[in-house]
Amino acid sequence: MAEARRSTEWSLNLDSKFDYIFFSESYGEETNQDFSRLELDPIYKWKYLDSWRFYLKPTFVADPNNKSEEERYFFDASEIYLRYQTESFSLQAGNNIFSWGVTDGYNPLDILNSKQYFDPLHSRKLGAPSITLSQSLDIWDYDIVYIPQNRGATMPGSHSRWLPRDVFVPQTPDNNLVLLLPESLRYNYTSRENLDHALDHNAAFRLQRHGSILDVGLSYYEGVASFPLVQPVVTGTIVQVSPKTVIRVDPDVTLNTKNYRLRQGGFSLVSNQWDFLFKYASSYSQSLGDDPLLPGWTHENVLGLEKTFNIGSEGLLIAILQHSFIFSEKENDSNLSVTEIFRRAWMLGGKMTWKEVWNFSFLGLYDVNHSSTFTELSIGRRFLDRWVFSMTADLIAGSSDTPLGVYEKNDSYTLSLSRSF
Repeated sequence: MAEARRSTEWSLNLDSKFDYIFFSESYGEETNQDFSRLELDPIYKWKYLDSWRFYLKPTFVADPNNKSEEERYFFDASEIYLRYQTESFSLQAGNNIFSWGVTDGYNPLDILNSKQYFDPLHSRKLGAPSITLSQSLDIWDYDIVYIPQNRGATMPGSHSRWLPRDVFVPQTPDNNLVLLLPESLRYNYTSRENLDHALDHNAAFRLQRHGSILDVGLSYYEGVASFPLVQPVVTGTIVQVSPKTVIRVDPDVTLNTKNYRLRQGGFSLVSNQWDFLFKYASSYSQSLGDDPLLPGWTHENVLGLEKTFNIGSEGLLIAILQHSFIFSEKENDSNLSVTEIFRRAWMLGGKMTWKEVWNFSFLGLYDVNHSSTFTELSIGRRFLDRWVFSMTADLIAGSSDTPLGVYEKNDSYTLSLSRSF
């Protein structure tokens, strides 16, 4: 019996977090100006001998006063899987969160998981029901992933602050439509279409080579796109026809979403030279199908430079400078497209720890094409070992007809208290 007890190990923990979020501007009675949100993440780990692992980490979020009914309660079985492993081989089945690619902030290769976009600037990955085969062969390793039925994106609720409320620039075949929105606005989601069986039989492959100063990777994915096509159905009055058609719309706006399938090839590189970490990620994607709204081909590139600084004897700073540039078959000015924020963008970020008690982080994003900016500043302190209190400010500036500026009334301030049990 004693031997059996030693061969089996398990643990149970709970991560908890309470957020109070306040927005500096009101968006009318139909949206919230503040949120009080509780998140619970129980974590169960089980191990048998050196070969078998079971991991469970679901997510539950409660925001009962949210005016968007779809966002009041959120549950996702994010990670629940069983894994068999040897020294160089593993086979894993269940719900999984994947993190492919090497860049930060914007990562064009990290698309296996569908996402929840209640806050598009802080999206959350959804667990993908999948089977994963991985193997390491000296300096090489590979992963094969099969997702029988992917999830598709979860969009902001009908009363969300993160849907356009001043100007809506939808994606259209000729890129020539602008919708002027009324003060009193009622969004409605209706049909959710899956083009070309976009959610069925998603698959991915990754091959990596690890060296002393250079790591490279190749990847392939075919499956549902991270962000769906969003097509508004409106009635209204045409107020301009050239150079773009401008419509002053009536209060009721219906949103139809379409999940579509794409095929992507990717390349990544990480090099450690002269105390700098150089990162590069590139992808080429082709949408599949004949819907006129499909984006066609897209070539995404991200260059990053990272350096670690010691601050005295008790501080550490990791700083990142990153540039993204995207080319595509079709011009797209949609202000509901997250990708468009990074078409030509610079990002400067950093995270500093001090005495293993204080944490400071900053992020600055500049959209070159539209002169829009996003700034995030955060400070946190650990106390009584397991408690962490933090304050965060998110500031957005830009014209409301641009992909980032559409959120310019969503400057927010967050107080967070978290604890691990």
